[in-house]
Amino acid sequence: MNSSEIKALVDGTPVEAYLQVRTKSLRVVATGRGEIFSGDLGDNSSEIKFAAFSGSTINCKELDDSIALGSIVQVKGIKNTHQGYPQIVVSSRDGGSMHTALPGEYDLSNFVPKTNQDVEAMWGYVTSLLATIKDPSLKSLVESFISDTAFMGKFKLFYGARMFHHSCAGGLLEHTWEVLQYCELACRIHPSLDRDLVYAGAFLHDVGVLRENSEPLGMSESKEGFMLGHVYLSSETVSSRISSIPGFPEATRVKLLNLIMSHQEKEKQDSDFYQRTPEAAAVMCADAFGSRVSQYIRVKKDSAGADWRAHRAPIGGVYTE
Repeated sequence: MNSSEIKALVDGTPVEAYLQVRTKSLRVVATGRGEIFSGDLGDNSSEIKFAAFSGSTINCKELDDSIALGSIVQVKGIKNTHQGYPQIVVSSRDGGSMHTALPGEYDLSNFVPKTNQDVEAMWGYVTSLLATIKDPSLKSLVESFISDTAFMGKFKLFYGARMFHHSCAGGLLEHTWEVLQYCELACRIHPSLDRDLVYAGAFLHDVGVLRENSEPLGMSESKEGFMLGHVYLSSETVSSRISSIPGFPEATRVKLLNLIMSHQEKEKQDSDFYQRTPEAAAVMCADAFGSRVSQYIRVKKDSAGADWRAHRAPIGGVYTE
């Protein structure tokens, strides 16, 4: 049973399904007695809210500790509606339960949304634009990634992020493709920008996502990602490649690494790095524009036929008509 089918059920109907944890939170109930483990579950068809209540057979703290974002869970509960939103209520009194599913118990294809763009067409644009880089050091660096078959195979298939933006197979490539297009426009508007640095930085700014998240397809967070974050891991990955290129200019190295480590907006930074060059500012703005617009588009698409508005973290309320 998928989430769309569950949402269409009459309230009070028992539910048993395998769904992916999209969001989660743990809180104490208003009376101070017991806890609630809640959030959103989903699959390729839709998303539905859930609420698990502490009881004789349910320990919400243990659920929160044992169930990771992005994991597939087996959930048993009752379909209900709360404040106008369909949800699955997991309660001991109804025989409810929730636990991480084992590989092989579910069909992964039910939980892997795919980019709606043509992967090879996007890759063709990316490689064509990068082929225009003239700086020999940056060209060698970029080509070291493009020629790495194993690396680029993952780059074309991985999620861009586990949640919020480009959270789909091929999402990392789609996000990079978008950022490069915005950067290409910025370089046309502002010809004084070092386009080679901008293009190389736009291509490499998120390569650490491949280490921040783990297989399959970057759907879950790695230990390294939890501890260090993709901004640092992107910088470290690029720095390691640079060290194997003889005579790579120091000035170019520090500009590129600053660009990568400062590519997120200030309030989202994994670390205290800020843009020090116009090129870094261009990539940061392109990254923010691409990720934010895609979130609004996704919410509107996912909410088709529903209420005229939807709320999705972290952007808030979205008008969907």
